[in-house]
Order: sequence, then C-alpha cells, then structure tokens
Amino acid sequence: MRRLQLFVASASIVAIVAGCGPAEPTLLPSGGGSDASGIETTAPEPTEVAFGLVLGAWRPAPIRLGDPQIAVVSDACAAAAREQLGEPEANLPTALVDARGENVATAILADDERAIECRVRIDSAGGATVDKVLRLAPSAAAAVADTGIGLTSLVQVPDREGDRMLILGRVGPKAFGVKLGFDDDTEVFASSANGWYAAWWPGHARASAIVAVDNKSLVVGTVDAPRGEVSGEMGAAAWWLDPKAPPPTATSTSIRGLLLEEACASGKSPEGRIEGPLFDLTETAVTVTFGVRARPGVQDCQGNPPFPVTFKLPEPLAERTLLDGNKVPPRDAAKPPGG
Repeated sequence: MRRLQLFVASASIVAIVAGCGPAEPTLLPSGGGSDASGIETTAPEPTEVAFGLVLGAWRPAPIRLGDPQIAVVSDACAAAAREQLGEPEANLPTALVDARGENVATAILADDERAIECRVRIDSAGGATVDKVLRLAPSAAAAVADTGIGLTSLVQVPDREGDRMLILGRVGPKAFGVKLGFDDDTEVFASSANGWYAAWWPGHARASAIVAVDNKSLVVGTVDAPRGEVSGEMGAAAWWLDPKAPPPTATSTSIRGLLLEEACASGKSPEGRIEGPLFDLTETAVTVTFGVRARPGVQDCQGNPPFPVTFKLPEPLAERTLLDGNKVPPRDAAKPPGG
C-alpha cells in the first residue's frame, strides 16, 4: 500500500500541538480539577511539553489534541482516502482522533452512512503519514443509543516492536466515556467523541472488560470482550451487471448484478458477509459500492466465484451510468473488471 505524507512548514510545528495537554482521558473536563476516578488534572501544558507527549512513550489515557494537530491528521487521512477509497470517503467529517504517544494516532472519519479507519504516524517534523486507511462495514459500525456500547474492531497491529492491540467502536450519547479493564487490574481510557471511541495498548494482552461509564466512572454499558480478533473492515468487492439479466432502463430501480470478493476466502461464497450497497448519486452517474466481511482465520487464495446480487436504487436510474465504486476512479459496471 502506498504511504501518503503531508508536511507542514517548520514554523507551524508549534501550532500543530497547540491545545495538547496532559495525557488524561477524553472524558475529563478542560482546565484543572480531578476526573471521575480521582486523577488530578491541570490546565494544558506548554506546547513544547505537549509535543513531547505525542512523540514520547505510550500512555494509558489519550493526549488532548488541539484543533491544528487534528487538522493535520484529518487532512492526511482525507488525502489517503481520496486516492485509495474514493471521493465520498475523502469528504467524510472527522469524528475522532486518538493519540497516546509513540507518534501513533488513530482517526475515524464518519457520517450516518459511511465510516473509515485511518492509522497515522506524527513525526518530529510535523508531518502526518498514513499507514493504512480502510472502510468500516456498516454492520460493524452501527450507532448505539443512550449509554450503550458496541465493538467495531479489535485487532493486533504489527507496526511496532512487540506489536500492539487497537480497538474502536460505538458508544451512546448518554455515556460519559469508555474504559478497558485487564486481568492484572490495569485500565486503559479510550478517546471518545461523536458516538465513537478508540484506543490502543502495547503487546498482545486482551481486554477482559469493555465498558461505558458515567461521570462518576460507574459502569453504565458493557459489551462482551472477544476471545480473538474482531475485524470491522469492509473488504473490497467488485460488481458488474449480470449479462443474463435484461439491461437496466431509465425507469429501473431494481438491478441484477454479479459480485466478486477480492480477498482470499478459500473459494467460499460471500453469502451472509456482503456489506452495502452504498450509493453516490450525481447528475451523470450512480456509483454503487459493495464490500464483504472477511472470513475468520487463514484463507487459501484459490479464486472466488462470482455471486449474484439484486439491489434497489434509491431513485430511478434515468440516463445515468452505473459505476462500481470499488475502484478509484469508479469503473463502468456494464462489464466485469478487466473486461
């Protein structure tokens, strides 16, 4: 995967970290005082100290990021999404950015229909380098109500010595924050904003508790901690019009097509794992994007069979072209990939 990098001028390095404070949970109020668990808080530290936190050792609670630093991460993620996923994903608003040391940040860009995960590194020159950007499956990223909490993804990431675990998910608007508990009685506080949460920790330890808490740090919502990894990624799947079906007309809303999972799946059908479709409508085209949730475990790459799909357009096709949004730029869906 190509890595994208955005740089800011050296004069703006200070601005990037403006507003960063001590590594306290995002559920803390701004300014001084103490949080729900009694941790003492202070006003934001000097910029030089805060910048050191971003580049320094991992911390179990997130570092407060200022708007300029969030903007650098967001811009890098949008640029990577535009190149690798497409324009709709590039235009998603930033829902959350989590940083807790070791130069690593996780961003979630999302609206009510789409969401992407973006893994970023912040360097000492003030640049944001995107390691990975991926679509999140709608079924794994559905919003939750009140004090509820859901798990979208919990994966091992081999991008540091000893690896790390990365978690993200949804949390209800009435919850105050999200906390992860471990068998050795340690805790990790997630960043949380706009109905999302995210965190990471070194090594391979599994969280034994994933909970939403109120402003007194009392548990108000729980989700079962999985024994293994959970991937929320919506893997790529190309689609094209079924050549055996009547071609669509200007009044068509029902479309028959064939779908091809692009990830290794031991030749198994994607039935029950198909995500979408997502639609992007313009005056000249209707872009339709499908995805497929990955099969668990190691898979053979023996080729996947095309799978028939029938879907409804949100409005009649009219004189517009049907496009497959799996590629950048979207490809004509009148024929199969490479056809």
